Amino acid sequence: MNLDLLIDSGNNMYFILLIYTVLGAGIKFIDAAYDEKTVSKKAALVIAPFLGVLWAYAMLINQYSATILLSILLGVLLKKKIDNYAFLVGFFIILVIIIPLGIELMLLPLVFLITAAVLDELGNDITDNNKKSSISKKFSFQFAVYFFGRRYLMKVGVLYLLLLHIYPWYFLLALIFFDEAYIITHLFCKSKEVLLIS
Repeated sequence: MNLDLLIDSGNNMYFILLIYTVLGAGIKFIDAAYDEKTVSKKAALVIAPFLGVLWAYAMLINQYSATILLSILLGVLLKKKIDNYAFLVGFFIILVIIIPLGIELMLLPLVFLITAAVLDELGNDITDNNKKSSISKKFSFQFAVYFFGRRYLMKVGVLYLLLLHIYPWYFLLALIFFDEAYIITHLFCKSKEVLLIS
């Protein structure tokens, strides 16, 4: 594998934005297949290896991407959200690729972003559970649902690193693309569910 070519690709903003968009959409598709059962599990298993390779590739291209994606990965791992066969396949492929090749990380930003990722997942779980048990009209509750539902703490963390001139600005945009693709795929899968019912 030509690592110089990887680094050149990693410096291409549009390439990074495309990868993060595909990863966000793919993760939600797998989630929808196993948790919401609105799309095919077979299709999810088919795309899981591709997503694993793409995720590992995005971690190899530069230290910024490696730090963000490892923090997301460890955040969901610590919250035990790698909980189906497709996610396990993708996770195993990522490890098989990055362990022998190695990745360059930014240690302090990694700790900072892992904390943000875990808190995002925790906040999302709490608001999800509260949504199911009660419907509060309070602005604070509705804002918390919105904030953690879109994993904004991670974005705030990347924005902070950007303002400190540690991160290039387009990685915040890449993270936004990741989350928006995740949300749009969720809406698509919900519409598939409606089609199946009708």
